[in-house]
Amino acid sequence: MFETLVSAAAAAFDPAVLAAVFVGTAIGTLIGAIPGLTATMGMALLSPLTFFLSPVVGVGFLIGLYKGGTFGGSLTAVLIGTPGTASNAATMQDGYPLAQKGEGGRALGLSLWGSVVGDFFGSICLVIAAPVIGKFALNFGHAEFFALTLFSLTMVAYVSGSSLPKGLLAASLGLLLALIGTDPIGGSTRMTFGIPELSGGIGVIPLAIGLFGMSEVLWQLSAYSGGRAARAPATVIPPLRSLFAELWGYWRTILSSSAIGAGIGALPGVGAETSNWIAYGVARRYSKSPETFGKGNVEGVIAPEVSANAVCGASFIPTLLFGIPGDIVTAILMGALIAQGLQPGPMLIQEHPDVFYALYVTMFTSMFMLAFIGMFFIRSAGYIIRLPKPLLFIAVTILCFAGTYAVNSSVFDIWVMFVFGFVGYLFRKLDIPVAPLILAFILCETIESSFRRMLIQSRGSLMVLIERPISAVFILLTLAVVGSLLIKSFKRPQPV
Repeated sequence: MFETLVSAAAAAFDPAVLAAVFVGTAIGTLIGAIPGLTATMGMALLSPLTFFLSPVVGVGFLIGLYKGGTFGGSLTAVLIGTPGTASNAATMQDGYPLAQKGEGGRALGLSLWGSVVGDFFGSICLVIAAPVIGKFALNFGHAEFFALTLFSLTMVAYVSGSSLPKGLLAASLGLLLALIGTDPIGGSTRMTFGIPELSGGIGVIPLAIGLFGMSEVLWQLSAYSGGRAARAPATVIPPLRSLFAELWGYWRTILSSSAIGAGIGALPGVGAETSNWIAYGVARRYSKSPETFGKGNVEGVIAPEVSANAVCGASFIPTLLFGIPGDIVTAILMGALIAQGLQPGPMLIQEHPDVFYALYVTMFTSMFMLAFIGMFFIRSAGYIIRLPKPLLFIAVTILCFAGTYAVNSSVFDIWVMFVFGFVGYLFRKLDIPVAPLILAFILCETIESSFRRMLIQSRGSLMVLIERPISAVFILLTLAVVGSLLIKSFKRPQPV
C-alpha cells in the first residue's frame, strides 16, 4: 500500500501532470468566465485531446478544467451580473450588487477563497469515503447495480428545470438513443436502419459536443446583435489577511455549504447547478440579516461558491466507485476514462491503484492551481469578458469539429455532432432541459445490462430486488422519490 501511494504521488507530481493541471485550470477558468461557455461545454470539446495522453496527464487536465470552469463563472456573475455558468447563478444575486457598490474585488476574493475551501472539503470527502465505499461496492451484484442505477435515473427530476414532463421527455430520448447499436447481451444490431456506422452506437463525445458545444454556438448566433461587450469595473482585491479573516467570520456558513455541496455531489446526476441555490437558501434562512440578501450580503457570495466547488470532489465518489456520473461534467469525464482503458467501478481501485491514488493527489494539486490562477484572473477579468463574440464563435466551432473528429477519425461522428447541435438548439428554444438526456444516455448501458443479467441469474424473477438488502434499500428510495414527485404534481400542476 505504501509503495502504491509513493508511486502515485510521484506520478501526480510529474512535471507533465502538473503542467496539464495548470493548463486545464487556466483554460477552465477562462471558459467559465465567458458568458455562454460552460465547464460542461469545455469538457465536451477538449476531452478528445486527452485520448493521446497518459491517463494521469489526461485526467489531470480534465480535473483542472472542471474546477476552473466551476469557479470561472463567478467572475462575470460578480462584475457584470451575468453568470458564466449555471453553477454561479446564485453568486450573482449578491455579488453583482457588491460590485455596483465598488466592492467587486472583495466579492471576487471571497468567491475565490470560498471556492478553494469548498474544493478542499469535497476532495477530503472523496479521500475518506472512497476506501469505505469501495469495499462496500465490491458486494454489488447485478441486482444492486440495477437498483442503484434506477435510483440515479430518478434524479433527472432534479435537473428537469421547471417542467418535469419535459425532463422526462428528454430522459426518454436519451434512453432511446442509447439503445441504438449492438445488443450488449445477444450481440445483434438494433435500430441501426441499415447504417453500418450505427452498429457501434452513438458516441457520447459527439453527442455531448453537439448538445453543449455546437448548440451553444447556434444559440449565441441567433441572439447576437453585433453590440459591444459589457465592460467590467476595475477590481481592487483586499489583502489576503483581511479576506481570510472575513471568511473565518462565516465559518458556520462555510461548513453548512460544504456539507450541502459534498452531499449533493455524492448523489448521482444532480450537481453544482442545484447545490449553489440550496446553499444560498440555507445561508439566507439562518442569516442574522436575511433582509440584506440580494442587496450585497457577502454570505450570499460565499455560500453558493463553497457549495458549488465542494461538489467537484464529491461527484467523483459515484463516478469512480460505481461508474455512475455524479453530474454532467463527470459523465463526460467518465467517457474520457473509458477511452483511456480505465473502466470506472468497484474494480478500478484494485486494477489500477496507481492511477486511482494519483487522481487523489491531483485533486489537491488542482486546488492550489485554482488559488494561484484565480488571483490572476480576478485582476484581468475586465479583459476576458470583452473578447469579441465573432472570434469566440469561430474558435468554438473549430473546436467542435476538431474534437469530434479526433475521437474516431470519423466523418460520420461529425454529422452526429452537427445533428445534435440542432437538437440542443431546439431544446433550448422549447425550454427542454438537455441534462436529463445526457444523464439517461450514460446510465442506459448499465441499467440495461445489469437488469438483463439479473433476470438471467434469477431465472426471470424480480423478487431478487427485494430479497437482497442493498437493492431493496435503493428500490425503496426510488419509490420514495417517485411518490414525492407524484404528490407534488397533484398539489401543483407542472407547467408544460
